[in-house]
Amino acid sequence: MKPRLEESLAYLLDLRLRCRGNPDGIALVDRCLALLARAETADTTELQQLEVEIEALRVELADRFGPPRGFARH
Repeated sequence: MKPRLEESLAYLLDLRLRCRGNPDGIALVDRCLALLARAETADTTELQQLEVEIEALRVELADRFGPPRGFARH
C-alpha cells in the first residue's frame, strides 16, 4: 500500500470510530472507504467514474453542511 493511501485509510478508520453512534456519519465514512478501496485497483475508465462519484459526494456535503472552509482531498 502506498504511504498516502495508508494515511487516508488510517484517517477514515479513525473518523469512523469517532462517528460511533451517528449512523449518518458512519454511512458517509463508509462511502469514502468504498471509494478508496475501488481507487486502489481502478483502471482509467473506473478512475473517471470515481471522479464523478467524488464530485457528487462533494456537492452533497456542500449542500448538507455548507461550503468547505478548506479541506484535504484524500
